[in-house]
Amino acid sequence: MIKIRFVLLLICLMGVVTTSCKDELTSTYSEKYRVMCGFQVVSYKELINVIGNYGQFASIRQSGSQIVMKTLQSETSYNMDALSKDFRFGLGGLIVGTDTWGNYRAFDLACPNCDRVDFRLTMGENGIVSCGKCGIKYDLNNDGVIFDKGKGTYESPRGLYRYRIAYDGMRVHITN
Repeated sequence: MIKIRFVLLLICLMGVVTTSCKDELTSTYSEKYRVMCGFQVVSYKELINVIGNYGQFASIRQSGSQIVMKTLQSETSYNMDALSKDFRFGLGGLIVGTDTWGNYRAFDLACPNCDRVDFRLTMGENGIVSCGKCGIKYDLNNDGVIFDKGKGTYESPRGLYRYRIAYDGMRVHITN
């Protein structure tokens, strides 16, 4: 009787682990790292540029008591206000912008295959970002899919962690 209970418990646990991993890989939006933030677009020149222009993206990350926003053209550090101190920026920060079809997009700034905060992606031309460690390149204009496998160190690399984004004409909201 004890052996049967143990086997049933083991089967149940395996089902939970398998399901949670599978859900993360097949879900459109990632739940792996907590994301919750909002920005008044007119207060940040980088957001004004990327929200209004197709194929443009900006990175957003926290650095101490500041928020650093960066595009290919500029980088600015902003002081965090009382509200932004409670923001959650995923693992490595965020990439926010508008794809070439006019859809708002938000992704994690950390490489999902290296899966470490210190392996942030580097912004490149035409919505392509790359990881300096593994060399994988991702296409922001196509839902963060792999553009180039790089050094090929991962057997089955995954696309970028993607987050929900809403823009109401004044504010950008990004969540899991």
